[in-house]
Order: sequence, then structure tokens, then C-alpha cells
Amino acid sequence: MTDIRDVGRQAEARLRQGAAQAAPGIEALARFGYASKGAVYLAIGALALGVALGRGGATTDPQGALLRLQDLPLGTPLTGLLTLGLLGYALWQLVRAVLDPERQGHGAAGLVKRAGYLLSAVANLGVALFAGRLALLGHASRQQDSEARAAGQVLALPGGGLLLALAGVALLGVAANALYSAYGARFMKRVALTGEGVRYAETLQRVGQVGLGARGVVLGLIGAFLLLAAWQRQPGRALGLSEVLTWLRERPAGGLLLALIAAGTVCYGLWCGVQARYRRVQVQN
Repeated sequence: MTDIRDVGRQAEARLRQGAAQAAPGIEALARFGYASKGAVYLAIGALALGVALGRGGATTDPQGALLRLQDLPLGTPLTGLLTLGLLGYALWQLVRAVLDPERQGHGAAGLVKRAGYLLSAVANLGVALFAGRLALLGHASRQQDSEARAAGQVLALPGGGLLLALAGVALLGVAANALYSAYGARFMKRVALTGEGVRYAETLQRVGQVGLGARGVVLGLIGAFLLLAAWQRQPGRALGLSEVLTWLRERPAGGLLLALIAAGTVCYGLWCGVQARYRRVQVQN
């Protein structure tokens, strides 16, 4: 009987062969994906900044941002393009998680990063499907408290508390990596600046540091609330992006806290755009 490890190696080899053949298309989709993700997070940051400055806006998440973008002139074709881009980004994250083209490896740190890529692939696929419904139907139902409902479903499973806690730990790991990368500007090794990018390298680096720092704080809070939900077995403790932004606003000096995170989220959206242009997209390791 064929050893299961041989089957696994053969399957991985076929996957790598297919990825190699599709590499140019995957790279194009990845770059379009970064640009699309950047547009969504620019909208999220701008809307939250409006709230912090008392000029309207909303504390929202990618689905809420897409609903706002749908209301713009030419909103339907825009959400159609964003659907394709977000699907491309989800595919790229899946490639990073499964095929490990960036050689994160099988150590603890590498597995945490790859688990983060897989979570990102699933999350962005969900956002892409929501955008697709908007583009095709002109409307889509945004689920409120979806994180709490998902946490409740996980907690209902055998060992659900442990599974939810592991998800929280994974998010905390991704958040810590983002903060670590932001502090030392280690993310710059993933980009190859050319032309005008070289001229503005220092500015782009600062944008990336602020953006990834804010992203790390938000993901850390989401992960911490997941752990709290798992510990107390209360799914309502699980918060998503919009709820975390609202929670920040309700803290002492909440307006300032929200303004800082909102401005950082705008920077994160801009940094996604920089990656769309200059990131090293390596499909094969």
C-alpha cells in the first residue's frame, strides 16, 4: 500500500507544478489584490477618522466599507473590480500558506505566520463573496455581530473552547509579527522600490510602519477578545473590526485613540497600494 507520506509529497509536487505554470497570472492577481484591499482599508480608515473628528463617517469593517463604496457613482463596476481583486488576494494568501514560497518554514514562528495567511485567505474570500453579491444584485445583507455568532458556533463544537483560544493565539501571533515588523521596518525587504519609489523610500517606509503598527494593534485586540470569549465561554465577547473601533471610541480619550488608529488604517491602505506596485511576489520558493 502506498505510504501516505508519498501521497502527500506527490500532491505537493503537483500543486507546485501547477503554481509554477500559473505564476504570472497569480502575480497579477496578487498585485490587483493588494490594490483592492488597499482601497477597502482606505475607506475604513477615512470613515473612522470622520467619526473621530466629529464629521460623520462610521466605525465599520470591510463589508460596511463596500456598502459605502457601492453608493458612489459607478459603485457597481467598482465593487465588481474589488470582487476580482479580493479573490486574487485570497488566492495569494492561500499560496503563501500552503506552498510557502517565502520560506517561512515549519518552525513555530513560520507556522504561526502561515496560519495567519490561511486565516487571511478565508477572511478575504468571505469579503470577496460579499462584494460579488453587491456587484451582481446591487445589494447585500450585512451580518451584524457575525464574529460573536461564529464564536458561538465554534464553542458549541467538542473542544470548541480550545479551538477558539487557538484562533485567538494565532491572531495575537500575527499582531505581534506586524508590530515587530513595523518597529524595525523589516517589511521593506519584501518590496523592490524603483523609479519614484526610490526617491520617496523614507516616506513610504514611514507610511508602512504606521499602517502595520495600527493593523497590529487592531488584530491584537481582536485576538485578545477571542481569548476572552474562549476563557469565559461567552461568544458575545468576540469582537470584529467595527466593534473594536467602537470599543476604542468608548475608552477614556477615545476620540484620540480612534483618530490614531483610523489614521493608521488609512496608512495601511496606502501601504497595500505600495505593495501592489513594488512588492516582490514570489510564487515559487
